[in-house]
Amino acid sequence: MGAQSEFQELQKCGDDLTHILDLTGTWRGRDTTFIAESLLTALCGMLDLDFVYLRPDEAVHAFTRVGQVLGSALETDDMSVRIGRWLDTDPQLRPTHLLANEMSISVVAFPLGIAAGIGWLVAGSRRHDFPSQTEHLRLGVAVTHATVAFREVRDLANRPLPRDARYREPTEAAPAEGERALQLFIDTIPAAAYCTTADGMVELINRHHLDYVGRTYEEMKGLGFLGQFHPDDLPGLLSTWQGMLASKQGGDLEGRVRRADGEYRWTLIRTAPLLDDDGNVVRWYGVNTDIEDRKRTEDSLRAAEAALAATERNFSLMIDSLPLLVWSSRADGSADYVNKHYLEYAGLPERDIMGWGYVDLLHPDDVDGMVARWKAQLDLDWAVNQARLRRHDGEYRRFYFAGRKFIDSSGAVRWFGANIDIEDLKRAEDALKESEAALRTSERKLQEIISTIPGLVWTASPDGAATFANQHYLDFFGFSAEDALGRGWSTAVHPDDLERLLRRWASMLESGRGGDAEARMRRADGQYRWLLFRTNPLYDVAGNLTQWFGINTDIDDRKRAEEELREAQAELAHVTRLITMGELAVSIAHEVNQPLMAIVTNAATCLRWLEEGKLDVAQARQAAERIVRDGHHAGEVIASIRALARKSSPLIERMDLGKAIREMLELIQGQLGRAGIQPTLEFSDDKPEVFGDRTQLQQVVLNLILNSVEAMADTPDGQPLLHIQVSIGDEGFAEVRITDNGPGIDPHAIDRLFDAFFTTKPNGIGMGLSICRSIIDGHGGQIWASQNTPKGSVFHFTVPLAVAA
Repeated sequence: MGAQSEFQELQKCGDDLTHILDLTGTWRGRDTTFIAESLLTALCGMLDLDFVYLRPDEAVHAFTRVGQVLGSALETDDMSVRIGRWLDTDPQLRPTHLLANEMSISVVAFPLGIAAGIGWLVAGSRRHDFPSQTEHLRLGVAVTHATVAFREVRDLANRPLPRDARYREPTEAAPAEGERALQLFIDTIPAAAYCTTADGMVELINRHHLDYVGRTYEEMKGLGFLGQFHPDDLPGLLSTWQGMLASKQGGDLEGRVRRADGEYRWTLIRTAPLLDDDGNVVRWYGVNTDIEDRKRTEDSLRAAEAALAATERNFSLMIDSLPLLVWSSRADGSADYVNKHYLEYAGLPERDIMGWGYVDLLHPDDVDGMVARWKAQLDLDWAVNQARLRRHDGEYRRFYFAGRKFIDSSGAVRWFGANIDIEDLKRAEDALKESEAALRTSERKLQEIISTIPGLVWTASPDGAATFANQHYLDFFGFSAEDALGRGWSTAVHPDDLERLLRRWASMLESGRGGDAEARMRRADGQYRWLLFRTNPLYDVAGNLTQWFGINTDIDDRKRAEEELREAQAELAHVTRLITMGELAVSIAHEVNQPLMAIVTNAATCLRWLEEGKLDVAQARQAAERIVRDGHHAGEVIASIRALARKSSPLIERMDLGKAIREMLELIQGQLGRAGIQPTLEFSDDKPEVFGDRTQLQQVVLNLILNSVEAMADTPDGQPLLHIQVSIGDEGFAEVRITDNGPGIDPHAIDRLFDAFFTTKPNGIGMGLSICRSIIDGHGGQIWASQNTPKGSVFHFTVPLAVAA
């Protein structure tokens, strides 16, 4: 509940409690029916109850009021019977719920008197939160006053008519008999009654009074009755009592009386004198009434009023502190309140704004429209407007006006509202609109630029779904704008390339880094063409990936050119191998001649052991076995030569790189020997297996070795050094290093060694190392050169290892 609603509720509670107190004044001298009827009518009106039930014990029937909604569903007598049955069986002082024709009613019962000795009052409402704290307070106060009223009515009804104390029986025994009757009457009164002498000394006090204070007659007679009062109240009571004795006029006093259980309770002391014919006081009679509950109610009311006043102060402070122009108006729309901030904004005294004075603050262009809308909205529950208000410095600023109608319990209408300064917001909105217009213009221009780019441009969301494709993209594939979105583009990918392309795209999405990919895609005419996919992610200032940008480039012509280049390089490599073999003819002849000479020698030996008289089968068998071995060796040499000379397509397979290098060294062993070179081999693995084409890799090793041999031929002195090392790297590659101690490489030429047609030899054509690079690139490896220390050169190349399945 807001501060304003809380304030209004407390104000209404105070008004209702005042109404209840005023109502009790009308009960003096009235009967039970009048009291009950007037109380129920008042409670129904002030609390908006669905029913209220009152059953005094001495009444013949119960009194009931039923609201319109409940009355249409249930007869009043039926509701009275239900409540009466509930009170007779299981009455509860805390709120509970009863069912009436499937409607849940929240009810609360209040006993009249201690242990419901006077009766019961029950109130009910369909609201689940009934009763609220203030409603419970109002019902409690009403019950307290009704209890006192019903008790007084009952006491008066049960009291026999007293005989006039001045009356004297004509017999001598009459005074004594009258005294006894008077004593019996006073003791029978269900109230604390007493009688004093003319000078205020207690001479008679009834049993009810003695029982209430827990004292004996001896303790109370004379001035002993003063001991029943609270010490703080005694001086004031004595002063007032003495004033009554002097004036011979009765009256009421209030003070705290100590009950038998030791509790001090507020008591109403009513006194009246008995006068003789001459107007002299014969005795004083009085009755004490416990008004503790009423006092507590009054204290609660005063506390509520104090809280209400504090709430009003806090509410006023809060309203004045709000950075809003807060106002209220009458039913006709004229102002009757503005807060402090409103006055400070306008720079005017309050009298100039009240009524319709605030209209003068409106911008002249806004007055007619604003007033017309305001008057039209007075019949509604809400009012909303916008207009410009003049500030104290003369500047007009735009405000948002919002108000709500409020109708109090008396039916009076008021409006409460606030004006919110939206000038800065409006300016920001205007600037935003301008920015948005500029942005739309920029977007159109960008769209036009993208659409004219001679490339297949597209964008995708962070999860990889396509969100845009330019017109060139759509025309190239024959897509509609909808076909290219999401994953629709994948329908144009060649089936053999789709899985590989999707894996590559998924890898980019997972890493958040752009990259390249190649695949064939079907053009609008049905032809599959190679495309290069290039992607790049876009991140916001917070580091979040917001979009992917990409462009597809038709590289089909380039791919065909590369294929033709590979074929030309293969042809050139074949020619180079033939040239190399021509250069190695002598060495090859020597390698072939050795096993052939061994075959001839072993054949002659075999024939000699088979001659008559020299027959030795064992020796002949050994010679024949050597013939077979040397024949196989000659065949292997010839096969190696044929493999190098043969023109065939590359065959990538698992192979032993070390064995291939050893075979190549055996093939050129004669040439190395004539050059005085004794090569050394070093392997970090006994059997380094790689994926590659055996012939092509042997050609690379052969070219690099012959380059080193040719370089070391110019070495003026010293032993030529050729060292071949094969090592296994950590990244899935085998590395081959061919080291020599020749003159080394010119530092200015080292970056161009592998370029086509670049050579450092006087008669070279510059294709050997270029072919080596093409072969290694085709294997997915790298080739490079470096200087050896202290002199010479080192040629390196890598090929992928054959990982065990």
